[in-house]
Amino acid sequence: MKSRVISGVSLGLLGIALIIFAFSPLPDIIVYAVSLMSVYELIRSFGVKNKAVYVLSILFSAGLITYESYGSRFGFDVPVTQIVIVYCMLMLSFVVIDFGKTRFEHVGLSMLSSFILPYSLSCFLQMRNYVDEGVITRGHYRYLLWFCLAGAILTDTFALFAGVKFGKHKLSPRVSPKKTVEGAIGGMAGGAFVIIVALLICNAVCYKPFPVPVWAMLILSFFVPCVGMVGDLVASAIKRNYGIKDFSNLIPGHGGIMDRMDSISFVVAFVYGSLAVLFKIFA
Repeated sequence: MKSRVISGVSLGLLGIALIIFAFSPLPDIIVYAVSLMSVYELIRSFGVKNKAVYVLSILFSAGLITYESYGSRFGFDVPVTQIVIVYCMLMLSFVVIDFGKTRFEHVGLSMLSSFILPYSLSCFLQMRNYVDEGVITRGHYRYLLWFCLAGAILTDTFALFAGVKFGKHKLSPRVSPKKTVEGAIGGMAGGAFVIIVALLICNAVCYKPFPVPVWAMLILSFFVPCVGMVGDLVASAIKRNYGIKDFSNLIPGHGGIMDRMDSISFVVAFVYGSLAVLFKIFA
């Protein structure tokens, strides 16, 4: 329990540092490190033994983050489609080269992991491009970091307390027996509350209000906890399918990096996609 609390506090401080130093190299370092380690943990959970699959997947993941986060900023002119095709062909060739040990599902799941996770977490950096484009201010970007982190982490915290206090009806007993419908509702309400309070503070402090109206962000804030819960349940389903408790034991009391990134990766991609639409309507 002590190690879990210490790890939780450390992760919380890291999240605060991410928001404070949002325009330093820290977010970039965190996104690269967390993404690549999560991909590694996922591939290992699938039972992949071929080291070349690990190396190629992680290299592609790093390249994808770089392209998606900095491509528009620095005018990268890279034939992405061709690179993806070559990557897939190389990965699939391992089914033949290492036949019997590297199965098709190993390669397919590894490719899926190297696409989804890095892209999702790179959305933290992609949102920063809106500052360069003048759509939002630096203060607004810090608020969006809070939106994503609070929407995933604090929602889970509120859901835990609400579930312990009021939980009676199981949400998904086969996947995650401890989660309840009452906990989910408490998580949604609590998460939406802290997100909107933060937006009101942001509008009061920044020299211009956030370009999306409060009512629209309120609606979005109720969807975000749902998305985070889906991410959490997906990760739980993967672990149950492969008979593991945690993706690793890297973080004492919490499991692996992927155990902490499951809901966050879903939330940040959802928020980034939603903002792309909302900014076109209101900004």
